[in-house]
Amino acid sequence: MQIGHSIKEKGGVINNSIVPFFRKKRYRVALLFCMIVGTIYFYCAVRITHNIFAPTDEAYYTYLLDAFFHGHTNVTPPNQFDLSLFENKWYLYWGPAPVLLILPFYLVFHLQASDVLYTAIGGTVNVVLFYGVMQEFKKYFGLSLSLMAEAFLVLSFGLASPNFFLSVAGMICYTNQIFATTYLLLFYLLYFRFLKSEKHSHLMLCAVFFCLACLSRYTLVFHGILFIYVFVHSNISGRAIPPKIILALGLLTLAFISLEAFYNFVRFHDVLETGHRFQVGSAKLDAVVKSNEILSPGYFLHNAYYCFLNNVHFSPQSLSVIMDYEGNSIFSVYPALLLLPVLFCKRKNADKKRMSFVTIAGIVIGLNLLALLLYQATGTAQFGYRYVFDVLPLIFLLFMFILPSIPIVIQIGLLVYGLFVNFYGSMAFYSLFPSFADPVFEIVIGAVIAVFIFTERLEETSQ
Repeated sequence: MQIGHSIKEKGGVINNSIVPFFRKKRYRVALLFCMIVGTIYFYCAVRITHNIFAPTDEAYYTYLLDAFFHGHTNVTPPNQFDLSLFENKWYLYWGPAPVLLILPFYLVFHLQASDVLYTAIGGTVNVVLFYGVMQEFKKYFGLSLSLMAEAFLVLSFGLASPNFFLSVAGMICYTNQIFATTYLLLFYLLYFRFLKSEKHSHLMLCAVFFCLACLSRYTLVFHGILFIYVFVHSNISGRAIPPKIILALGLLTLAFISLEAFYNFVRFHDVLETGHRFQVGSAKLDAVVKSNEILSPGYFLHNAYYCFLNNVHFSPQSLSVIMDYEGNSIFSVYPALLLLPVLFCKRKNADKKRMSFVTIAGIVIGLNLLALLLYQATGTAQFGYRYVFDVLPLIFLLFMFILPSIPIVIQIGLLVYGLFVNFYGSMAFYSLFPSFADPVFEIVIGAVIAVFIFTERLEETSQ
């Protein structure tokens, strides 16, 4: 009896000290998860590049900043692959807004600023921002999410999404997506903060970050449809947005559109020309560009195959992942997406506010994916399907509606598989073939499982 009482007392200590700590300080636990993700990014970056402080041959944003400081828009890097050639000068066809985030690195290191370093930092910041967006999303919709479910989403975003592959090797096309997503997440953060607080300053700031996201990656323009929900929210809350705020938003958007038009005109003497028609790359790409069919229904089936159907394969002999450089099925590389059917099944139980948002978000996701499937390329030279990163953060947010009904065993299984395939796939992409003897990967796998089981037990004990 005394032994049993002692155990109960010890159990009481666990309930009265450890559980409250994890509940009250869960942001510290989340920060630990983000640090784990960042450590993996830098570990992989070192293995891939051998020197994270040296720029790659495609650190084009650094050269664009240098061009701006010298009063012109054409770049003069040592490598010209995948740039746009116009009137014997080289230009970037990627959106210019990421230079604002790269500016501190350029001011310190100038042309020697490492795109490997600032891209890895940007990827790590994205994970932190995504956690912040989750908290604002949860507050607005009144969701109650366990620490386990939050860990699943944060680690899935950090280790089983394109954010992983894009963060570890620098290079312009990957840097572009990382920093475009940074702006997108800042837009989400202020967007949901406005919906909760209804402070118009938050609405104006979220519009600024939305415009910067679009000036980084043009396909993100479809996220502007989310502003429709702002008016739905106003109707539900009964507090209309003042006309002067709507006018200010319109003028702000017009200012950014004018800035992009001016930038295009200075480069190509055409306000609508972004440089895609003058892109110089592989023979296949050159043929597409010369045909002037940047978007075409003819690309749909090809892109859909690599996006949805072309699964990754495994080699048991070498413990490696075999991928296709054109792309791999998002369901085989980002396994959290296998929860999508559950999201559709649960829509009947949603209230008006949630259902309205899910509907508008679904339109954003659908139109964005359609544009990508009609585009001239799949995101060639990749592991997974990096273009889907345009909508993945929004999809992961929608999963917050259904995660409480997903068993922990399924969440652990999806996360561990996602971590495994993304780590091995990214390494194999760069012809690096780790094994289970790799101590860092083994420790992370064990730590993820241990954290999940421990936090689940703590929450069960506290109930």
